[in-house]
Amino acid sequence: MIELVGTDCAVDHGLRVKVMKSKPDPVRLDAWDVRILSEIQSDGRISKSELAKRVHLSASACSERLRVLQAAGIIEGFYARLSPALMGGIISIMVEVVLDRHRLEDQRHFETAIQQIPEILDCWAIGGRIDYLMRVSSPSMAAYQDFMEGLLQAGLGINQYYSLVVTKPVKANSPIPLSSFKRR
Repeated sequence: MIELVGTDCAVDHGLRVKVMKSKPDPVRLDAWDVRILSEIQSDGRISKSELAKRVHLSASACSERLRVLQAAGIIEGFYARLSPALMGGIISIMVEVVLDRHRLEDQRHFETAIQQIPEILDCWAIGGRIDYLMRVSSPSMAAYQDFMEGLLQAGLGINQYYSLVVTKPVKANSPIPLSSFKRR
């Protein structure tokens, strides 16, 4: 059995792994919950009755478990995955960002600002030679260059950036392998 505390803490009693965060009330994931999560990762549009059939629970029990998983924040949302290739030539660029300064307020300023920029699809704070890795969407390289010039002029504290153009997706949007979280 795995206990989750908020969205950033897990205690797997089978593996004796513990990562602590601030929320006090654990949500216990059992085999039924793991099955539900596996199914909805594969098909977010599945009906509740079909989900109940696939995981071998009654519709009401399955719906209640789904509600608890959503309320706990384990399920963050449902969305449609669009095909960039079929959307008219949208390109993806991975952008490595290095900030001028590494003070907490500079990082918070950058992180707050990029939340409002729709072209930035994902952004991760990372350790190592760069500070952030962003995934940016653009209709063309010229539009991307204009976008980056605007970011540099926006006063976000960007010292350097490195662009890596995605030529083709090899593996993307894979579900979390829940089998690795099961008790061994």
